[in-house]
Amino acid sequence: MIKKRVKKIFELTVLISVRQIWGLLCNLYLLSYQPYLTLKTIRAKKDKSQFVLVSTAAILPALIYIGLRFLWDKWRYGRILPSVGEIFWGVVIIEAIVLGYLGYWTLQVIRKNNVDSFREK
Repeated sequence: MIKKRVKKIFELTVLISVRQIWGLLCNLYLLSYQPYLTLKTIRAKKDKSQFVLVSTAAILPALIYIGLRFLWDKWRYGRILPSVGEIFWGVVIIEAIVLGYLGYWTLQVIRKNNVDSFREK
């Protein structure tokens, strides 16, 4: 009885994960050439999970790089180095551009729909 329930929960978890990942990949692709419509659709569906996933996907490469940089410095030099290097600044610039792009189009969606945030009314 318990094995059936665990199996059922596992199956549902896999299905929900696949659905969310597929939606994320579609939204990331659509953001490249239809950012306004994509964000407007996410808002219209009130799909907060996709908004969070898209935002996280934009920030994740920088977080991974910084984490690996700390681990590498600690392993290689025994401490975290105060100098960051050219690659770090390149990552910061790319992340600023990506977040600026998402922020700009999010503000456009919010302004044109006369709402103050992605919250439900």
